[in-house]
Amino acid sequence: MVKSGARSTSVGYLVVGGIAVAGTIAGTLSATAATTLGASGNGGLITAVFLALLLVCAGIAAPWTERLAARRGPLKTFAWAQAGVAVSWIITGIIVATTDEQIVVLLIAAPVFGLLSGVTAVLTPIVTRTYFARTSIAASMSWRSAVSGLAAVAGAIIGGRIISATDPAAGVIANGLLTIPLAVFVMRVAPLREPHPPRADRGQPMRRILGSLRTNARLRQVVILAVASTLLGVPMISMIVPILNSVDHAPLPSGAGLVLAGIGAGRVVTPLVEGRVERRWGDLQASLWALVGAAVFMFAFSLSALLPLSEFDLVAWTMIGFGLGACRFTYRSLMIGAAAAAGSSEPGGDEMEGLAAVTTIGVFAAPIGVLAWGVMIDVTSSPVTVAVGASGIVLVAAFMGLALRKKSALSGDPT
Repeated sequence: MVKSGARSTSVGYLVVGGIAVAGTIAGTLSATAATTLGASGNGGLITAVFLALLLVCAGIAAPWTERLAARRGPLKTFAWAQAGVAVSWIITGIIVATTDEQIVVLLIAAPVFGLLSGVTAVLTPIVTRTYFARTSIAASMSWRSAVSGLAAVAGAIIGGRIISATDPAAGVIANGLLTIPLAVFVMRVAPLREPHPPRADRGQPMRRILGSLRTNARLRQVVILAVASTLLGVPMISMIVPILNSVDHAPLPSGAGLVLAGIGAGRVVTPLVEGRVERRWGDLQASLWALVGAAVFMFAFSLSALLPLSEFDLVAWTMIGFGLGACRFTYRSLMIGAAAAAGSSEPGGDEMEGLAAVTTIGVFAAPIGVLAWGVMIDVTSSPVTVAVGASGIVLVAAFMGLALRKKSALSGDPT
């Protein structure tokens, strides 16, 4: 690997990571546009099936990531997984561009996308921290989220325009091409600190994760919060194309791209918001408040979609997307920090164990979330679906907030 200065190494990692995120946004926008527009009235359901296949396979891969990383090393495993992402999306995009059966091709490719994303989801926080000299996982992820937000704005706007003017295949291919710099960077540039070596002698991964959840109350709380977010909040972003299609917005790809750009812009302020709330409440409670903030903006979307705002509805939704993105990705950074801390809090535990538990349970819950949202969007409407999700978040937050306050009062722990 090539050694370089600390600052340039961190900046370089953030740049290539941002480029990859721009590709992810364009690729996801392209794939969901193809499944929504090509489904003849069942766009919400077909898009949900595509995402569910991807997420189920991500859930299968996530618990085995620690064992894989123990054999090949976290950095090498991450780099080769990103290379796999690049190759699989490029090949899929080429096939999509040359066939009329775009939905079939994407449904076949979804499990491959999912297996690779499950590995990268677990390893991204670990790898990101290695390219920062002296920061926590939550802080390093918040900086990555900020730079990724700028990239997401570009990927959403440019991708939406290109897809509207050409074909969904363009965004799928772009995702693969834009992932290559990240894979090459991690292969060639040495980190500022080595990651903790994962342990491979822990037995069957799912059994170990379930055992950790039984014995580790703190990790159990983080997982409950992750599942609530995955079921009730995250589909607001991943299902944005069928959500706007439900309210008859046109042109669909570019409109969805602008809303995603607003969400990406909200990511830019993540370090500022994360730093303030973490200092006041700690990772777990701060993530709870950030999730409630996301619910507020979800309610705002539902209300605005029901009002006669047709002349500037996209402006309003983009502004709402900004707030949603700031809250959602602040929550994500804090939850990752809380998961890592919870995993290492038990004797014999480590950070990757906590991250693998939260990622695995979260991605197994994700297909339920997107399928439920897809059915509700097609049967009712997107404003109703989003409002139901936001209401569920508020209820979960209220119960968890009371439980954390009660535990804090009994133990004298201010967090």
